[in-house]
Amino acid sequence: MNKNIICYTGIGALKKSGNHTRKQYLEVMNKTFKKDCSLYIKSLKCKSCKKNKELFNKEVKKLLKNKTYKIPKKIEEKILKEENKCDKCKNKKTKKCNFKNYILFSGAELGKCNELGKCNELGKCNELVE
Repeated sequence: MNKNIICYTGIGALKKSGNHTRKQYLEVMNKTFKKDCSLYIKSLKCKSCKKNKELFNKEVKKLLKNKTYKIPKKIEEKILKEENKCDKCKNKKTKKCNFKNYILFSGAELGKCNELGKCNELGKCNELVE
């Protein structure tokens, strides 16, 4: 796998093929997602953000199982309270994202992208070619 090539086809991608050099990829990320990435990475470490995500996902699962389910007011308030705590936590002492942080944040992958429309032997399209 070529670690100097990054497969990224998201917002701000410079190349239609999705294949970017490390430098090109970092330019796009720094220009487009500098603050968003920092907040995202910080939110992964905040207890209140983890708890909020857990509560929210639990309620969404209930909603998906039962279309008539209504989130109780107490739980809704609890989710909002945790969300406010999360916002405060993730905005404190954020750090600039590095290459690995951007990969995690954007979903990009190391290596070349397959050509559009071609699939690998597992039936997955646009996966990395080694």
